[in-house]
Amino acid sequence: MSPSPPVVARLLLPDDANIAGNVHGGTILKLMEEAGMITATRHMNKNEENCIAALIRFETMAFLKPVFVGEVASCQCNIIFTSNQSMLVEVVVSAEDISKGKVRVTNVGQLWYVPMVPGDDQKKDWSKPPKVAQVPPIEPQGDDAVHKFEKAKADYETKKKKKQQEQGDSANDATVDEIDGLEEFKSQYVAPSDGRSPTESEQVLCQMVLPGDCGKGSVAFGGFVMKLMDNAAGCSAFRHCRTNVVTVAIQSMDFTSWVTLGDLCTIRSKVVFASSKSLEIEVVASVTSIAGDKESMTTVAKGLFNFVSIASDNKVLPVPKLRLETDEDMRNAYLGQQRYEAAKLARMAGKK
Repeated sequence: MSPSPPVVARLLLPDDANIAGNVHGGTILKLMEEAGMITATRHMNKNEENCIAALIRFETMAFLKPVFVGEVASCQCNIIFTSNQSMLVEVVVSAEDISKGKVRVTNVGQLWYVPMVPGDDQKKDWSKPPKVAQVPPIEPQGDDAVHKFEKAKADYETKKKKKQQEQGDSANDATVDEIDGLEEFKSQYVAPSDGRSPTESEQVLCQMVLPGDCGKGSVAFGGFVMKLMDNAAGCSAFRHCRTNVVTVAIQSMDFTSWVTLGDLCTIRSKVVFASSKSLEIEVVASVTSIAGDKESMTTVAKGLFNFVSIASDNKVLPVPKLRLETDEDMRNAYLGQQRYEAAKLARMAGKK
């Protein structure tokens, strides 16, 4: 499993950045998804003609360092695990200052893809609903590759069992009162006098899916949706902080339905949790299809984006406190606090 050469590389221009010159996280996400899609599709087309890989899940994403206008971003990809019908691709992004010849790793992420083939018997007609194909297995080479493969396999099996348990457990539809610790959290909460509410950060973005946003089968690239989601999250973060803000992480995100040519894609976002120096923003993507009921929407993706506020010298600033006004606000903030503390403990354990 030797590293593939960069499959996506491009010079980053002012259109890719905010007013401070920091490249938007959504721009990097789109590059990563394109690179992952190319790598997964190349793997499939060794055995399956006329196949293309489609993103179904964003497993992890870390923004390690900022990327600036004028740098060249490149992606290196490796398939680190395969199941019967899916592939896990690790994408590493490097930013190069070509005037100085200096290169640094800026982003690392893992993306799940499924291989799609045309739905007709001859596998040639992309106008038919696509089918999922079988994935050729990989044989990891080297200790590092074997370690990543075994870890990914263990995580895959754990998530598979958990999903099966949830499907058979009706108690998972818990009410607000059934969440352990929530009532205590609500009783101890004191609203800050200078805080901002989740409602104040709400953002809605809408965009029609055009031919340039799609691949074969008129299915939109996952990176197109992720970029819109990051843009909306960035607007919510700015509304809350009123400063320059940047994406620092994305928690796991599933794509539950296809986005296709002509769909109206709507993104809704709002701040749900604030620590002293970071925000957690809930983002929901949905589509209205021109072929269906124009009054109904189908949710296609949900994600949690983490942002920080930064000064002109790129140092992290404190963020305004979150003022909780409704039961939903309380529930979201409590769950966000649990995730924040769990991630903090995981980072501390990783340093030992």
